[in-house]
Amino acid sequence: MTVSLPGMLAGALTALGLALAVRALLPRRVPLAKLLARTHNPAPPQQAVADTGSARARWAEQVGTRLLQTGTVAARLPAKDLSLLEMRPAALLGRCAVYGLLGMLLPQWMLLLLTLGGLHLPFAVPVAFALIGGVVFVFKCFDDVRTQARQAREEYQFYAASLLERVALARASAGASEALMQVTTSADGRAAVRIRDTLEHARLSGVNLWDALEQLGQDIAVPELSRPAASMALAGEEHAAVTATLEAQSAVTRRTTMAARRAEANEKTEAMTVPALAIVFLMVIFSVVPPLLRIMTF
Repeated sequence: MTVSLPGMLAGALTALGLALAVRALLPRRVPLAKLLARTHNPAPPQQAVADTGSARARWAEQVGTRLLQTGTVAARLPAKDLSLLEMRPAALLGRCAVYGLLGMLLPQWMLLLLTLGGLHLPFAVPVAFALIGGVVFVFKCFDDVRTQARQAREEYQFYAASLLERVALARASAGASEALMQVTTSADGRAAVRIRDTLEHARLSGVNLWDALEQLGQDIAVPELSRPAASMALAGEEHAAVTATLEAQSAVTRRTTMAARRAEANEKTEAMTVPALAIVFLMVIFSVVPPLLRIMTF
């Protein structure tokens, strides 16, 4: 019987990974002091509600909950993007763990096919490919979250411009706060629903509506919401000053949004130059190479 050192190392690493996964998923006994602290300081609703999705999503969130207990990992999460997407940090970490596992396994299938084809690679090659694939997929997971947050933030920016214009129109027959509540009652969409829920919660709690809107804009990193709210809080309830402030803030928001869209369009236009150059290069090759080959064969 031949003993292979790479095989023993691979088996040991696999067994260690399985043991750590089982240990992470096993329920732990929480200290009494920590339970009492949770009783006095309950977790926010978005972190306390369990995921009702598939079994894979629940498993991923359990893994993310374990990773979230590490302060180093939790401190590096995009908190504002998660708040904007209403995503739990544990769900993001669990998704990243699943992405990393897939990134480690996918290259192994390709290497297995090469091995079955007769190409024998050193042990360091599959390990390196597994590590690189896992890291790439984890960064891909974070990049997907950033892309979703950027798209959601654009939706909030457009809705903010529309909201300010409608509040300015409704201001003629009601106060600034009343006009804000009126224009948000009949709106739909992700941004509209969240803003309406925030304002309704602030009204029931006795908090100034513009202060609540400003806090929401700061939490989700949408200055198009926080700046007008701060200006309205300083403007008071004077009819002319408030109306002028709303119109000015709406114009600024629309100009900012249009500038961002123009910049995005310019970036996409510049990105199209590379495929265009590649097509031209291929056309030149297909046009020039056959005559050159015929000339060289004479």
